[in-house]
Amino acid sequence: MNKLDSQPLPTSIAFPTTSHPDFPISMDLGSTHRLIVLIPDAELGRANLTQQIWEIASSSGLDVLFLGLFSDPSHEAQLRRKLITIAAIIKDSNVCTNIMIKQGNDWVGEVKNVWQPGDVLACYAEQRIGLWRKPLDQVLQTNLETQIYDLSDHQPARKSMSNLFSQASSWLGSFIILGSFLWVEAKIVELPKDWTHTSLLYACIFVEIGLIWLWNSIFTQL
Repeated sequence: MNKLDSQPLPTSIAFPTTSHPDFPISMDLGSTHRLIVLIPDAELGRANLTQQIWEIASSSGLDVLFLGLFSDPSHEAQLRRKLITIAAIIKDSNVCTNIMIKQGNDWVGEVKNVWQPGDVLACYAEQRIGLWRKPLDQVLQTNLETQIYDLSDHQPARKSMSNLFSQASSWLGSFIILGSFLWVEAKIVELPKDWTHTSLLYACIFVEIGLIWLWNSIFTQL
């Protein structure tokens, strides 16, 4: 996927003149190629999202189609407002913008419905779809064999490193807890076999399970 260098947005921002909230797509597109930007209802946006999209569109002479999908009907209004705002900011004398909002999660199917030869795509690298949670950009690349831009601004890589550290800390802590309680349980086994021995052994097991659960729950929330 292509990475972008930061450049300033145009100083004059032209807002769409149409009063229709959907900025309906013109059916007479001729041979104009478009940049189709895929926006999920989940908040994956970056602060410089409009900057990135404008750079692609203006440098390539592409019109922009924002395609948004929502699975929860309660997210439709928020997604609609977000797309209208972004489309209005990016639109200028050289870039025409439209939006399309659909309910569902079939990204590949919806993209195929609007994609035309010569169109290029832009999506988040960390967005995953399907039962096997495959990256959306890889699935689209396989199905359409078109150019795909990355809107993630390198942030997923930093997040992945953070997740890797959290997972390593979680496993290390769990092994330390297990090792410590195995040593304690070994000492308890050496005690005389009476009710105290049995009570201590069961208490030790419950405390061990509780500590492991508590330790892992801390890192699950990170």
